[in-house]
Amino acid sequence: MWGQAVTELVEVSADEAPVLDVVFVHGLDGDARTSWSTKREGSFWPEWLGRDVEGLAVWSLGYEAASSRWLGHAMPIQDRAINLLALLESHGIGQRPLCFVTHSMGGLVVKEMLLHAADGRADYTEFATATRGVVFLATPHTGSDIVTKAVVKALSVVYRKTAAVDGLERNSAHLRQLNTKYRNWAVEPATDIRHKIFYETQVTKGVQVVDAGSADPGIPGQTPVPVDADHIGICKPAAPSDLVYGQIKHFITRIVTALQTNPGGANQQETPQDVGAGGVRAVSGVPVMESLKAVHGVGRIPEQPDVFVGRVQELARLEAAVAGSGGRAVVVAVQGLGGVGKSTLAARFAALHAGWFSPVWWVTADSAAALEAGLGELAGALAPEAVVLPSEQRVELAVRWLATHQGWLLVLDNVTSPRDVAGLLGRVRTGTIVITSRQRSGWRAVETVPLDVLTDDEAVRLLARIVWSEWPEADMAGADRLCEELGWLPLAVEQAGAYLAQTRTSPAGYLELLARFPARMFTATAEGGDAQRTMARVWHVTLDHLAATPAAGQVLRQLAWYAPDGIPRALLAGAVVEPELSEALGRLAAYSMITLTGDTVAVHRLVQAVTRTPDLTDPHRQPADIATARDTTTTTLATTLANLDPHTPADWPTYRMALPHARVLLENTTPDTDTDQASRVLNELGAYLKGQGDVSTAIDYYSRACDSHQRLHGPDHPATLLSRNNLASAYESAGDLDRAIPLYQATLAERERVLGPDHLHTLLSRNNLASAYESAGDLDRAIPLYQATLAERERVLGPDHPDTLLSRNNLASAYQSAGDLDRAIPLHQATLAERERVLGPDHPHTLSSRNNLAGAYQSAGDLDRAIPLHEATLADSQRVLGPDHPHTLSSRNNLAYGYQSAGDLDRAIPLYEATLADSQRVLGPDHPDTLLSRNNLAYGYQSAGDLDRAIPLYEATLADSERVLGPDHPTTQIIRSNLDGARTT
Repeated sequence: MWGQAVTELVEVSADEAPVLDVVFVHGLDGDARTSWSTKREGSFWPEWLGRDVEGLAVWSLGYEAASSRWLGHAMPIQDRAINLLALLESHGIGQRPLCFVTHSMGGLVVKEMLLHAADGRADYTEFATATRGVVFLATPHTGSDIVTKAVVKALSVVYRKTAAVDGLERNSAHLRQLNTKYRNWAVEPATDIRHKIFYETQVTKGVQVVDAGSADPGIPGQTPVPVDADHIGICKPAAPSDLVYGQIKHFITRIVTALQTNPGGANQQETPQDVGAGGVRAVSGVPVMESLKAVHGVGRIPEQPDVFVGRVQELARLEAAVAGSGGRAVVVAVQGLGGVGKSTLAARFAALHAGWFSPVWWVTADSAAALEAGLGELAGALAPEAVVLPSEQRVELAVRWLATHQGWLLVLDNVTSPRDVAGLLGRVRTGTIVITSRQRSGWRAVETVPLDVLTDDEAVRLLARIVWSEWPEADMAGADRLCEELGWLPLAVEQAGAYLAQTRTSPAGYLELLARFPARMFTATAEGGDAQRTMARVWHVTLDHLAATPAAGQVLRQLAWYAPDGIPRALLAGAVVEPELSEALGRLAAYSMITLTGDTVAVHRLVQAVTRTPDLTDPHRQPADIATARDTTTTTLATTLANLDPHTPADWPTYRMALPHARVLLENTTPDTDTDQASRVLNELGAYLKGQGDVSTAIDYYSRACDSHQRLHGPDHPATLLSRNNLASAYESAGDLDRAIPLYQATLAERERVLGPDHLHTLLSRNNLASAYESAGDLDRAIPLYQATLAERERVLGPDHPDTLLSRNNLASAYQSAGDLDRAIPLHQATLAERERVLGPDHPHTLSSRNNLAGAYQSAGDLDRAIPLHEATLADSQRVLGPDHPHTLSSRNNLAYGYQSAGDLDRAIPLYEATLADSQRVLGPDHPDTLLSRNNLAYGYQSAGDLDRAIPLYEATLADSERVLGPDHPTTQIIRSNLDGARTT
């Protein structure tokens, strides 16, 4: 609870020779001290201002402002304003420059006070002319429904409202009039008042006391600052490093600096110094004007956009850099990718703080000629007589004036290189220069403000506000997806928003147009839009600057086909050799087209999209060059994946590195453009993804590879047959045997016809078909085919070949499935021994043999051998393959089944549960292994007699298995049989 206030003026601190009075004014239920303090000792932060900023006298005003009569009383704010003016005057406040820091209703009181003074009422006119700044902390300028109905709930009091609360209803007539009148007065040229506005973003005890809309008084050029605090906490910064204190300190420091520099007024400038004496004199033999005129009213800032969002931190950095100048020259470079909003930020800063500077001058500085023209125009604005002088003389006049005066702001927009402005910076020692540039490097002593894309929320808000400004009823559903596709780049969002508003197109409709007609959409502008300010045009200009490095465009076109982040530099080798590659990357990074580290490259996704979109009118985007870059990227990925084994863990990091980049390449190409190299990438990644459990993507990749090979080489080509075999294998892994078996049969017949019966690929097809028969439960066809394939492999490949060992393992498993353990166990034992000898103890095939042998022991009831072998196999699988590998998950499931078979349900059920959770996370809820894991857990519950959990889990699993695998699949049949058994238990 805040303490009850009394009317008082507390002197917090005073400098020996203060130039500015700072008066704190609290709100409802506040007082002069507790409103500005936290519970932490020493946190009465008005004292910090007196300590940190020289030239201040700091005061805290206390007055009775109870929201409830149970706490006290409060007069209407109109009466309170006059009351407080009298109190301040009696203490000598108003005789020197003045700044108010207000919270909540205190801001409304101060507005009433200043309007009373401005109207000449009650003889307090000096307050209107003395006030230099006002800080509004969560002031309800347009009132609030919640203030009148729930503020007492927020402050935990019984509600009997006072007169101070009566006038705070949302959009009350008095508040609307007060805000309009104050805003009109505050923007008058004669009114020399700066403002700083903050608003709360958190609720207070469940109530939003003042929302963002009410906290914004609508003063032109002001950007309210969001604060991560509630209504009470917003005025209680806990430390000097807090946002609120830091911003207010900078705000007040600027006022003090201006007063000390120009005692006659916060924004007055010194009298311009003479350039010479005695009328016209010669500089380098050229006559020039004797002096330049006063600069009041001189200024040039680009027209501000109707909508501006975000950039709070960047604006604060600019303010902080300028605030700490102490009269010295300040040069700040805002740098970033073309289209990221550098010019908009600089213009916003200049407009917000135009009162800090005189003059404010904007120069387009993208070339030496443009820079000279802008400086010459400045000279003409300062001294109209100078317009008749030659250009070089006007430039010299402008530079001399800047070098001999303070308090001005010069914006140099779109500077190509630091060296282009080095001469000007070398001569200027006062004033403020803000540079915008795509050039990221070379600024050395110049302070830089990097600018990135908007946040997702800011981008959506920008898009919506642009559209709603012309199309208020627009449905912005899908705006988040559109902004994501545009990479949250401000220029792209603005371009899209203007197009949506003019054409009455939805965000989803724009996305469709962008996908179908990218070249047109990247250059599309709304009526009246600047055709030079489109995504395609902005980056065209940047690449023009890089023309001296031809490899830069080539490298950028290759980068366009990869994922936007984490591109290994090794993936760029081949197309461009060293040192040209490093030079190209360096220049692209220097112009903010890419972000470069020692090992990787990142590039904005929209830069990629534009770069890979052909445009015959753009020399940087010729169709043949883009196609060459695409094919080079494809070949690089295929080479990277060549000679890898998707079953070997040591090769998995390379697959994981290449996968996101291959995905982007494949998503942005079509099967009709696939080359042999693209089909190789599809097959390699399909094998890896199938082994990792992502069977659905594997099916997609294998299908595309099969179609591409058939288009390129015909149906009988070995590569086409290989892709068909792989696709059948993926169907089998997904449990789709209705498609797997016929495709295996057809592929085997074609291989026997084309390659012959003894070819390795033919033998592979026979083994795979037998495996599919086994998966379907058709052992009468599986076992003879396994036996025949094993015999052929031993004859053709020899007894130690890995394919021969695979056939022996598969035949042993088929014997086991048929219940013939007398043949299964010895064959498993022999195969394991051979695999350990030939492949090594840690090879995945060896681990598979150990798992299978343990399962055979378990089937024979020999748990004393089965469980230890399961435990050892699981430990090795986790070590070699990792805890999330599908084989590891299968091994954990098998160990749990071993515990269950031994009657140890206390270990079996938790292991089943953990395995199921990991299977759902890694493989997905519909993967056949996940369905089997759910069945096994239900079986564990059933064995424990917990039918309340077993039966519902069986039912749900059966329904999913019928949906995914079909009603006749062996797994579905097992689940159905188990459910029937549970129901009859």
